[in-house]
Amino acid sequence: MVGRAGLRPFLILAALVAPLLAAPGPLERGQARAQAAPPAQAGDPEAMELARQAVVKVRAFVSGEARSARTLGTEREGSGVVIDSDGLIVTIGYVILEAMGVEITDHRGRTIRADIVGYDADTGFGLLRATEPLPVRPAPMGRAGRLAAGERVTIVAAGEGGAQPALMVQRREFAGYWEYMLDEAVFVSPPHARWAGAGLFTGDGRLVAIGSLLVGQVAPGVPVPGNMMIPIDLLRPILGDLLALGRMSTPSRPWLGVNVQEAPRGVIVTRVQAESPAERAGLKQGDIIIGLAGEPVRDIPDFYRKLWSKGEAGVTVGLELYGAGGGRSLTVTSGDRRRYMKSGQSY
Repeated sequence: MVGRAGLRPFLILAALVAPLLAAPGPLERGQARAQAAPPAQAGDPEAMELARQAVVKVRAFVSGEARSARTLGTEREGSGVVIDSDGLIVTIGYVILEAMGVEITDHRGRTIRADIVGYDADTGFGLLRATEPLPVRPAPMGRAGRLAAGERVTIVAAGEGGAQPALMVQRREFAGYWEYMLDEAVFVSPPHARWAGAGLFTGDGRLVAIGSLLVGQVAPGVPVPGNMMIPIDLLRPILGDLLALGRMSTPSRPWLGVNVQEAPRGVIVTRVQAESPAERAGLKQGDIIIGLAGEPVRDIPDFYRKLWSKGEAGVTVGLELYGAGGGRSLTVTSGDRRRYMKSGQSY
């Protein structure tokens, strides 16, 4: 039987499913237009107008030699949210990762340069600072941890028609294929077509999350699309380090340089990054990781937790693999993802 907690996402999404199915077509690749009919706008109109003004367009320029250029491109666009009176902007980190230059466009259409302040791979946040004053009220930060299932929220991206009502569906664990995991991410629906760096606001105009991804299932087992968003709560504990150092002061986690997917047993390697610790050790696409340091690997979250529990970046870990040639063991000396990336601006 499905308990009340398991039924809650289904009940929340019941109002969304019919419009989604009636739409002329599904969400397709990239940032295709969201087809779902959004819930009615909620919240204070003045607060939402101030929130809209606090959201800026972010455009980053990346060298073709950057590690991330192949997968993320050399010209990237997204949104960001102004969070202090000195022009500090929070955005999604992959938009500015390894960027040589960044520019922002405010709600009045004025484009100015911005400096990269910091980037944190563990949370996914990036910070910028405008090089000229921004005539906006900074967005006050709320707490994603206080969002209730079914609460009406607004996703705000930069540009015309950037504000879109949505429903908060769930807060739950998220494990990405690129050695990334959040203990509690925010999932909303219907999805915004321009989700990258968009701000998620409560009805009183408080920023509670930053847009990260489009997901095909906003709740487990429910084929309704949505956005995964990073809780702004995760920024508060690291903000001081990012402002002072451009990164976390704590030691980096062990990093292998692989993309993985779930397998019936363990996780399967779908990509090995060039010149990464995994490539140097001989890990291959198609290898199935079934054990780490003598312990079985059940799934992606279990793989990450076991890897990160072994110490700091640079620690050596043993992997038990199964592939086309049968079973084998491999020793990998982990690396530091931050040092692997080729920084553009200094941070």
